[in-house]
Amino acid sequence: MIVSVISTCSEKLSEREFVDPIVNIVENYTVTNTVNYFHYTNLDQSSILDSDRIIICGTSLQDKDYLDKLEIFQFILSSKIPTLGICSGFQIISLLGGCNVVNNREIGMIEVSTLSDNRLCNGNFQAFSLHNFSVSENSKLKILATSTQAPQIIKIVNLSMYGVSFHPEVRNEEIISNFLD
Repeated sequence: MIVSVISTCSEKLSEREFVDPIVNIVENYTVTNTVNYFHYTNLDQSSILDSDRIIICGTSLQDKDYLDKLEIFQFILSSKIPTLGICSGFQIISLLGGCNVVNNREIGMIEVSTLSDNRLCNGNFQAFSLHNFSVSENSKLKILATSTQAPQIIKIVNLSMYGVSFHPEVRNEEIISNFLD
């Protein structure tokens, strides 16, 4: 399996917190053969299109430059490659799905409730959240899990494109493994 991991971090130091743990999870996943790393400002579309899975990683609270460059990610939507967006990746997936980003600060441990069967999670669980934004609801997105404040896991209807608002690399690594299955 080839997994492309995309960083949305403006600062290289932020990648230690938001990208490296995800790369480690993917590399330790037993079926993974290759992990390709890309920064969103320097995407190699042909390499990414050869992937079996795509993961768009999160970033720090002050980063939001990626929101002004959504067109960079447009090819992922038409590729139909299963994609998981985490934190800022959640926002990117949602914007590709036609939603709007809205202000919603959530920091710390939150309770997440699963609303419907899905490949990423089930039941209720705690997750670590660190974000300034969430997304508006729309008919192109299915909300799979929520907190009391905002959608936490979404899926673009009719595509294998998922977004996770919280940081599964901190406490819920099985969500990333379930995505890779």
